[in-house]
Parts: sequence; structure tokens; C-alpha cells
Amino acid sequence: MKKIIQISAFFIFVVALSGLMGFIYLERENQILNEIKVRVCREDDKGFLNETALYEMVEATDSTRIRKIKQIKTKNLEAVISRNPYVEKVDAFVNIDNNLMVNVKEKRAILRIFNQQDEGFYLDENGGILPLSNQFTPRVLIASGYINIPYVKGHKSIYDSIYASTILNELFTLAALIRRDNFLQAQINQVYVNSKGEFDLIPQLGNQLIRLGSMENAKTKLDKLVVFYKKALPKAGWDTYKTIDLEYNNQVVCTKK
Repeated sequence: MKKIIQISAFFIFVVALSGLMGFIYLERENQILNEIKVRVCREDDKGFLNETALYEMVEATDSTRIRKIKQIKTKNLEAVISRNPYVEKVDAFVNIDNNLMVNVKEKRAILRIFNQQDEGFYLDENGGILPLSNQFTPRVLIASGYINIPYVKGHKSIYDSIYASTILNELFTLAALIRRDNFLQAQINQVYVNSKGEFDLIPQLGNQLIRLGSMENAKTKLDKLVVFYKKALPKAGWDTYKTIDLEYNNQVVCTKK
């Protein structure tokens, strides 16, 4: 009998607690939204996305005009913001203070492409394709030369079928390799695709043309370049050589001016 009473009491407690939680939930759902707070997450202070413009976008959506918490559709809001080509991820939620929090992660460009059609676009660190912006121009590696690849709207990645077998994939791989090394990232300013479809590198410091050739053994070639820059070039002088050729195995071949 005592055990039955204990079980009944526990059951009544659970039902009462569930009812209380439901009441609290419904009561909160009818409360008025307090503030909208938008935050852009990125490594640098400036970028493609503007917090004020994003705030105005949130304000303009139907889900936030009425301001009652239960009428705010955070998933719809995330979907609207995600249409911006510079947005990687959006997280929208209402916190315990009844503030609508909108956290937006911005895509990070690592390469700017200039093709033969005089069109420009960016590749981000995940291989995504980003349009140029009138508001912001990041300082990233530039690729130019014989790049006969048009910018096609609606195709968002180098892995899309229209780009999958093009030189964009090699340019992305090369940019990623350069970006992994702090010295190369600071020193290499531009990649030039020559008429053979091979790659020449243009440095920030010095007037040398660095011949990388094909992407075969690209990492090994770039490692040789780093060693050459740090050990040999300071002794010979930064303006001694006209070309630095990395195409040969186990050596760096230079042509003097």
C-alpha cells in the first residue's frame, strides 16, 4: 500500500511539473521580443558583411515585425540570411532575456580570380565561389593570365560539374598550399597562368619570376622555394635573379639579370 501511495505521489508530481513547464512555456511564447542583436563572426574587423545591413534585413522580415516571441520563425530567418553569398552559417534564437540573437559566420576568401573575359570572383577557403563586392575588397592572393573560365551565377562551388574539371581546382589547391605557410602567404602576391596552363608566381618583394610549372609535386616545390628564400637569396641579394625555376628535381635553377 505504501509503495502504491509513493508511486501515485510521484506520478502526480510529474504531471504537475509538466503542467507548470507547459504554462511557463506558453507564457513566455506570448511575451514581447525585447531586442534584436546581430553579430558577424570573422577573423578581421572588416569584411563583406555589414552588421547594420543585416540588422535591417532582420527588422524587415515578417517574423520580427509583430515582435511576439511565438511568432518569430528563426528557421525562416536563417534561410533568408543564408541567401547572401558571403554567409557561411547563420544561427538565430531567442535567449532568456527575450532578445533575438542572430550570429552570422562570414565566408573567408583566399583567392581572387581575374579571367580572360575581364570578370572577377573569389574562391573561399572551402572552394566556394563568391562574387566581387562593392563594399569590401580583401587582401588575398590574385590569379590572372590564361584563365578562360566564366563566372556563372547559380554555381556556388569549384566542385560543381561546370567547374569540376577546370583549372579552378588547381588554383584552389595552390592557394591553399601557399596559405598554410606564413612566409609564402606574405611573400607570394600573385599567380599567373601562362599559355601552357602552367603556373608562375609573382613575389611581393623582389622582381623575380618564379616558375612553378605544373601542380605535380607542388608542395615539394614550394618547400624548396622557402628554403631558397631563407638561406640562399639573402646572400646573393634580392635583385640578383631574373627567374627562379622550381621545376627541376632536388634543385632550384636561377637565371641572373
